[in-house]
Amino acid sequence: MHPLTATDIAEIQNLVALYGLTTDNADADAFMRTWVEPAEFGGYDSGAFGQIDTWQQMYEFERHHVGPGGMANGKRHLAMNIAIEPVSATEAHVTNDLIVLEVAEVPHVVASGRYDRSVVVKTAQGWRFKRRTLKVDAGFFKQAGA
Repeated sequence: MHPLTATDIAEIQNLVALYGLTTDNADADAFMRTWVEPAEFGGYDSGAFGQIDTWQQMYEFERHHVGPGGMANGKRHLAMNIAIEPVSATEAHVTNDLIVLEVAEVPHVVASGRYDRSVVVKTAQGWRFKRRTLKVDAGFFKQAGA
């Protein structure tokens, strides 16, 4: 195992937080700054939202997601149980649980899931996501079908 510095760990934890905060703030440009540059983008896979293969597709998805009528409007995304597995001094895998709350209406849990072994890499701009896989919990689909 390759050790990461305390600064690296803090920066990765902050990256995970910014991922949700930028969505909650409806700031697609800031959200995309949590990702690597387009040529390095490794994809986003989610049962709920499908497979996103390019940086541009991710940007378009996020713009719609946080835009008028998007599913992220009025929601708060909470990242918990953040586990960081160093791969090298410049790469790590991050797993974290996700809770999505409705906050514009009567507060309640909307969805939950787990980002499983996201790939983060250290770039000249700091730590960035390269690839993410979201496994949405089964209850989300039961709620959506109700």
